[in-house]
Amino acid sequence: MGNGQKPSIGGRPSAVGGQKDPGTRPNILLIMTDDQGYGDFGFTGNPHVKTPNIDRLAARSTRLTNFHNSPVCAPTRASLLTGRYHQRTGVHDTYNGGAIMAAEEVTLAEILSKSGYRTGIVGKWHLGDNYPFRPSDQGFQYSLIHGGGGVGQPGDFFENFIRTDSSYFNTTLYENDRKVRRQGYCTDVFTDQALEFLKEKKSAPFFLYVSYNAPHTPLQLPEKYEDMYKNLAFDTETDRQEGKAWAKMTDKDKADARKVYGMATNIDDNVGRILAEVKNQGLEENTIVIFLTDNGNQQLRFNAGFRGLKGSAWEGGTRVPFLISGAGLFQPDKDVNALLAHIDVLPTLLEATKIPLPANIHTDGRSALKTIQGKLAAAPRTFYNAWNRGWPEPYRNAAFYENNHKLVAFNSDGDDLNTFGLFDLDKDPYEQHNLVASEPTLAKRLKKGLDSVFNDISNSPNLAPRRIIAGSAHEPLSILTRQDLSGTNMGAWLSDKATGYWNITIARDGFYNLRSIHTGIIPKGTRSLVRVGHVQRSALAKGESNAVTISGVWLKKGDYLVESWFEGQGGVTGPYYLEMERGNATTDR
Repeated sequence: MGNGQKPSIGGRPSAVGGQKDPGTRPNILLIMTDDQGYGDFGFTGNPHVKTPNIDRLAARSTRLTNFHNSPVCAPTRASLLTGRYHQRTGVHDTYNGGAIMAAEEVTLAEILSKSGYRTGIVGKWHLGDNYPFRPSDQGFQYSLIHGGGGVGQPGDFFENFIRTDSSYFNTTLYENDRKVRRQGYCTDVFTDQALEFLKEKKSAPFFLYVSYNAPHTPLQLPEKYEDMYKNLAFDTETDRQEGKAWAKMTDKDKADARKVYGMATNIDDNVGRILAEVKNQGLEENTIVIFLTDNGNQQLRFNAGFRGLKGSAWEGGTRVPFLISGAGLFQPDKDVNALLAHIDVLPTLLEATKIPLPANIHTDGRSALKTIQGKLAAAPRTFYNAWNRGWPEPYRNAAFYENNHKLVAFNSDGDDLNTFGLFDLDKDPYEQHNLVASEPTLAKRLKKGLDSVFNDISNSPNLAPRRIIAGSAHEPLSILTRQDLSGTNMGAWLSDKATGYWNITIARDGFYNLRSIHTGIIPKGTRSLVRVGHVQRSALAKGESNAVTISGVWLKKGDYLVESWFEGQGGVTGPYYLEMERGNATTDR
């Protein structure tokens, strides 16, 4: 593992064997959790958290110990599903209009669906909630997802957002683009639906993407799991380990960790349920099972020693556990330390399923199947990783890898190499010893590589504002949320002070009804305004509800910036979301 210690995990399964039926394409079960760090598992050395099912899975899997995702949620998901650097896909942030993947991108689900696979996603999507960016528009035949980037976040359903202490329970969701409410705890609900998907008796192979939103904030969990860790004292030798960041955890950090560990154990129980169902259905021998997390941990706690947290390009922000097993393709209880990343998953799975990569698709990743299988030594490679708020910047939070060497740009000055970090990850996986001064030639070469990739992705055609299509028959009611609201005032996105604009395309000429929704009752006399390009309309609130509707606004087909805001005694505030619905054809000109 990353800390150089052999994990303590269960027994050793039998050696790798052949597929049950070489003529049958393997199923794919891909499970990913949200904000669960490298150290949040028993098999990675955590002395507290209970993850027996995932630990057993690790024991019978090939473990990729040098695997990297993006520093944050939406970029990881874009790269995982396309094999491309997330900036190329149009995804450059987690909100502020930056978490919408270009409809032109071709996803793993689309490729597999066209090759006869049954495809489904449960949990977190975070790549666009409106047409043409939804899972159903990107290759998933079935979907049960929450809105935006997280349950209860401003991009989610209003009903979830206002329940700040219970949004993870009895959650309102999208099922195949329709609003539904499911009873129970969200992780359990997503697992229940995953089991239903597995129980469908069909001859076609399947691709099931189980994308849990836990243990992302808000840290809500069933009482049973909270009780498991409520007396955790963090008093082991590991907790007191000198020089480790987690040795300085505050009382708040410890309280958060207790909840995260409870959520992690709930996840583990649910992963156990899914794996048991795969076995019960007789699918175990021909199903590739992948487990990983999307980025590093958000809060300070044990993380196996890696530097940094979620959001950073340090190893603690991007290095995640990756387990792969099944279909007679992968050796059990084996570590592979080759430099691999999310961009390699799509080409690797396509080779494993013997499906050719479409000729018109250029991936930044490459198949690692033979390397993972031990049939081919890892080839020399480079890898670029970066993220910062807003549009990409070259040296704010980026990393460039060349085999075992890594150059880190963290608030660096492009004209001063001494502001960068250079590390030999084989000798220094925790990034403690900066080699820039002693290896300036190497540092310059890696900086040149970083600059080259940055300049390349900055010219990607999809790295431009994505436009939600309103008035389409594919989505009669378009809900524009704060998730996709753009502007410089989005630091306030949790409050009604958030104002900005949406990029949209009106699909058809017609009369439109515009409904601005507030988080509370709108005081009588407050003016609600909506502006679509140069068309501006307003109406006064009657003080009876949290919404104001402006009906029958004639809008012509085309591209627009849309704004919505309220003017009242409290000043200017923004809506929670704006609904746009095209009127009946009989009322149109």
